[in-house]
Amino acid sequence: MKMTNITGITSIDITKIINKSDLGEPYDRLSDFLELEDFVKVEKLFCGKQLKFKPKHKCGDIKTEYPELVLMLGIVKAEKFIIALGGMRVYFPKLRNSASKSIKAKIAKEFNGYNYARLAEKYGYTERHIRRILVETRKRRKNPLQRL
Repeated sequence: MKMTNITGITSIDITKIINKSDLGEPYDRLSDFLELEDFVKVEKLFCGKQLKFKPKHKCGDIKTEYPELVLMLGIVKAEKFIIALGGMRVYFPKLRNSASKSIKAKIAKEFNGYNYARLAEKYGYTERHIRRILVETRKRRKNPLQRL
């Protein structure tokens, strides 16, 4: 579950803590034909970018228009990707941000009053951030109209 990057900082394999159903826009539009591992590839390719995809009928050859996408996903999935998002302007957030509501709900559900450190390690947050999430969750329970 844990992976260490070259700086020595431990990061979390996002595929271990979220499901496809946890993801929001634009990833949810792609969940019919992409697997969670494919979403990680899409995130690496497009994260933090706002892109406008040409409609499929104006695209021409996908291999020349979107070579990185074809290389990462394969031609069949790349075509479905362009069909799903063609003609749209799309921003790709980090998967963790897209699934934050679900992750926060899991943290609140798993919290037993003492396991701040274990939750921080499991979800790749600091203990302080886990505490912040739990405070937000408690406030939301008291005032259900407040957004998470």
